[in-house]
Amino acid sequence: MAISLFLLIFAAVMNRIALLVVSFMTSLMVCAQAIYDPKCITMMDAPLEGTDSAFIPALKSVGFVPVENDDEEEGTYHFTGDFYGIKDARLEVTVNDKTKLLSEATVTCGPYRTRELYERNQKYLLGKLQREWGNFKAKGDGSLYILTEYGYIRQSVTLHENGAHSISYYYLNMAPYYKDASNMGLKGFVQEVITENPVAENPIEHFDETGKIESAELTERKYNQVGYLISATTTEGGEKKLIAYEYNDEGNLKRTIQTNTVSGLKLVTEYKWNDDGEMVQQSQKAFDKTNECIMSVTMKYDIQERDDNDNWTKTNLHITNWLKGQRAQTMEVVQTRTISYWDED
Repeated sequence: MAISLFLLIFAAVMNRIALLVVSFMTSLMVCAQAIYDPKCITMMDAPLEGTDSAFIPALKSVGFVPVENDDEEEGTYHFTGDFYGIKDARLEVTVNDKTKLLSEATVTCGPYRTRELYERNQKYLLGKLQREWGNFKAKGDGSLYILTEYGYIRQSVTLHENGAHSISYYYLNMAPYYKDASNMGLKGFVQEVITENPVAENPIEHFDETGKIESAELTERKYNQVGYLISATTTEGGEKKLIAYEYNDEGNLKRTIQTNTVSGLKLVTEYKWNDDGEMVQQSQKAFDKTNECIMSVTMKYDIQERDDNDNWTKTNLHITNWLKGQRAQTMEVVQTRTISYWDED
């Protein structure tokens, strides 16, 4: 009898441990699915972008749980969770009808029946967001807002008929989801770039409304969860080349490695950026199949003119070129480019 009781208790304990392990592993899997994106508006480090396959795991990773709603409109998603520690916050996410990408999100805390609790939480939340984004500005309607490089955040307060207050934060995504234009050092919703005297780019590049480059040359493209290109292939002279993309902590392109699957020739390009997110240098090295460097090219940008979106329209490109067995050569190319945007008037 004692042995049977012991076995029952032991089995119950082991089942409990198993459940805890499964729960822990599940939470790790959810967290692993979320990727931080420094080039996007975020909420508690969760990027507010992409399709539901991207933003749902991201929001789950910061504690928001999807809520089923019978009256839910198509393209609208509801969640509940803690907003910077404020419990039972309600989150509504809306996606663009055409692209199915996240366009805006609103998180609401309250209603608070006592003014003391409302004022304390309002002050607390504003302090949290201002430490993260900077000082908010006041609008004429009493709301507060801040405009960032990648989006817009607005705080508003609703006074209910019973005297209670609710606090809402509205997030508007204002950055392209795909980072193909960003990889070229371009900012904003770029539609077309025409470059005079192109060196390391095509004379004309087109991008769709989501930021994806329209190129028949790049095939078998793979993007990560937050829109960064991580691999692609290209074919030249019947020879297939594999391209791998690497990024730094700021989301800027750090290195590309292009490998010719026929000859074994490898082209490694490294990129340098300034603090304003502008590409200031490209360095290319070509290696043969024995991994010997046979060519190197360094290109430094001396930016002269910019447009209203802070993209350069004129630059002096200083080039240093070296081939195996030859002396290095230098030259300078003046480049100009005309840029059009999807959101321009």
